[in-house]
Amino acid sequence: MACFTEHNNFKCVFTDLDKTLLASGSILTDFTRQTIETLISRGIDFIPSSGRAFNSLPKDLLSIKGLKYCVTSNGVCINDANTGMPLSVSYILPEILDELHAFIAGMDVAIEYFTDGQGYGNRDYYEHPEKYRGYIPERMPYYLATRKPLDDVEKFAAENRSKIEAFDILADPELIGTLMPRLKERFPELYMTNSENYLIEVSDKDSGKNKGMERCCRILGVSPGQCIAFGDAANDIEMLKSAGLGIAVANASDECRKAADYVSEFTHDEDAVARELQRIFNFSLIMN
Repeated sequence: MACFTEHNNFKCVFTDLDKTLLASGSILTDFTRQTIETLISRGIDFIPSSGRAFNSLPKDLLSIKGLKYCVTSNGVCINDANTGMPLSVSYILPEILDELHAFIAGMDVAIEYFTDGQGYGNRDYYEHPEKYRGYIPERMPYYLATRKPLDDVEKFAAENRSKIEAFDILADPELIGTLMPRLKERFPELYMTNSENYLIEVSDKDSGKNKGMERCCRILGVSPGQCIAFGDAANDIEMLKSAGLGIAVANASDECRKAADYVSEFTHDEDAVARELQRIFNFSLIMN
């Protein structure tokens, strides 16, 4: 493709993490780490862009030398990669949050709140997840490692209602499939997406990885057209479309693949992002 011969125009790389940059088990491989470090040493900014809150990002990723910023919570926050300090945050309006609570009251769902880069949820969900529809056993180690359990979720929400960055709804995929369009119709003031079929991720209307990318670009002094973006899921689509070059990994969803300029032949378990970056920027690594 012609885009691979025009790499001098690209100044920055934005990439999703789970099922895109990271291998199964949220692993950052040595091959990918060294590729990122080589890229940064050549003056190319590398920006993780995730649905995760900052405190949920892998520590080995944040330890990469030269990493400046992270886009987190689906574009809600731009964080300093070294300190975690938010440079830009979009909060859900308290009155809209109240209406959302009322709308889903009584539904068979689990709820998580995010504020100050940390996720919080009902203790019962984390300790007895099998009681809930949509329980995904393989995801529980991640939730247990990155969330803080609460005995009274409603009290926490009331006390922090003016600084909720994001709101997750977890439920059976069938319920999520019917609930999502209803929520979108009822709450046009909110941004909604999902990276998994058992999850709805809710945030302020000014969210989205594409808007997070745009805000980060302003900080860096580059344009989205000078950026490469990688992704695999619905919450990556607008970012891929906004970037100068949008690449879907081989394991991406059909809608994500259709939105991309290019689909990699490699999956996240085959270091897709690293392999494509080496091809675009014309370098290779010799691993021991």
